[in-house]
Amino acid sequence: MSGSLLAPLCFREFQSDGTPAANGTLTSYQAGTSTPLATYTDATLGTANPNPITLNARGEASVWVPPNVSYKFVTADVLGNQIRSVDNVSATGQPTLYGGIDTGSINNYILSFSASFSALADGILVWWFASNTNTGSSALSVNGLGSHAIVNPGGASLVAGQILANQPVICLYKGGQWVLLLAGTSPLALPEFTALTAGTTTPDANGAQWPVGFLGIPQNVISNSYTAILGDAAKQIYYAGAGAITVTIPANSVVAFPVGTVISVLNDASAAVTITLAINTDTIVWIPSGATGSRTIAQYGRAVLLKVGTTRWWVSGVGLT
Repeated sequence: MSGSLLAPLCFREFQSDGTPAANGTLTSYQAGTSTPLATYTDATLGTANPNPITLNARGEASVWVPPNVSYKFVTADVLGNQIRSVDNVSATGQPTLYGGIDTGSINNYILSFSASFSALADGILVWWFASNTNTGSSALSVNGLGSHAIVNPGGASLVAGQILANQPVICLYKGGQWVLLLAGTSPLALPEFTALTAGTTTPDANGAQWPVGFLGIPQNVISNSYTAILGDAAKQIYYAGAGAITVTIPANSVVAFPVGTVISVLNDASAAVTITLAINTDTIVWIPSGATGSRTIAQYGRAVLLKVGTTRWWVSGVGLT
């Protein structure tokens, strides 16, 4: 077993001759500035000290500061003569606290628990269990101290599935945001890094989850005329109805599919009907003929679209005219 040295129980200052700085003062500023910055009377940080603080007859005062906040302290004797000035002083403790199970809603997480702080400060670390899986950008409110965004370490907003229901989450408060340090993926993984397992999924551009390493092509089944969405990238659009329909590729100004996007369109119609492959504003080039404009996909035909430029697609396939 090892012990720890007990820290001083209160602030105490001495004059140059070694006697207590009786009735002297302690003034606190933001580090590196002359801007006053409050200290507090006790560990709850609920009541600010006067600034400057008048020391008692023993040169003492009760001075508490939030974690990871940098101060400059200046002390003076009873006549106002400066004793010392010390800059860039901070309490470097990072409180690690169990916040329990959140009581909020999807993407809006709420914790209420007995904490050693009454204000948020950089370095506060909280771990908790989520009641809901997130579906996109999310926020966390702790003890009624305001709702603040949860972000990835690089500053990006969360995407769907980074926080899982009934799984642990660890967040660090920094710069007005909660930084996600560890999320309850299976297995536990750092944000923006996913350990791949048989059950690992990844979101498509539309937020739907798909298994990583799947061998097939995700399929979007349609029953009527349809305009492609961003989530159709790398999928096959499958039609098995009885009437002729139109599948439209929207203009880049409406849906900005990345260059390199591949979309397949399959006509498995139950009658001898066609799919008209149309595009709004931008250009479809039929390969290898070079002709442009709408194409027709016959029954049992298949078209493969490849985006080769911002407003330019190539199309090839079977049963395509």
